[in-house]
Amino acid sequence: MTEGYFGQRGITDSTSETNAIQFLIRQAMGEVRTGIPVKIIAVHGGGVGAAPTVDVQPVVTQIDGQGNQTPHGIIYGIPVSRSQGGAAGIIMDPVVGDVGHMVISDRDTSALRSNKGDQSNPGSFRMHDPADGVYHGAMLNPVTPNRYINMNGPGITLADEFGNTIITGAAGILINGVLIDRTGKVTAPSDVIANPGNISLVHHVNTDVLHGSDDSGPPKAS
Repeated sequence: MTEGYFGQRGITDSTSETNAIQFLIRQAMGEVRTGIPVKIIAVHGGGVGAAPTVDVQPVVTQIDGQGNQTPHGIIYGIPVSRSQGGAAGIIMDPVVGDVGHMVISDRDTSALRSNKGDQSNPGSFRMHDPADGVYHGAMLNPVTPNRYINMNGPGITLADEFGNTIITGAAGILINGVLIDRTGKVTAPSDVIANPGNISLVHHVNTDVLHGSDDSGPPKAS
């Protein structure tokens, strides 16, 4: 028995030469990949240093003419885009389970990657291949951030998962959290002013304290 397979051709695609040509054009255009949503399967490297690479799986499945689905396989070693200029950057690497968008280069970039960004010939004649994608960040992520920089305004908020925040506003900068250095001390470069009262930590003199002898115990207020 001969088995048949359902393709993408519609009822009218073979009724005229024009329709047949248009069908062939649509099929060819379907091979042009520009960008696809993907899920992070694994993360390699990252942190303070070069941006990581990721293994991803496209999350929009393939279907045949009858609607039968075929999941995509995993695409390995995709570079991650990072907000960086020279030695300045924001490090926010993706994690396993993130769903994001991958932009696909129109030519083979494997030689370019091997040469660390130096000008290179295409590694092959392949075009619009998901293997030449670049991961560009999260989308459809249901997780609420607990470590972030919020620049929506007014002002800027910098927060972490421990409850520490730095909030800027018209009145100044509000810091919530304990200010410590590695020795556990708080250090100010010149002075600390307490309000209300405009009291200087460096220059304030308490005139209501009586000095005691070496063995008289702590001073007592007059």
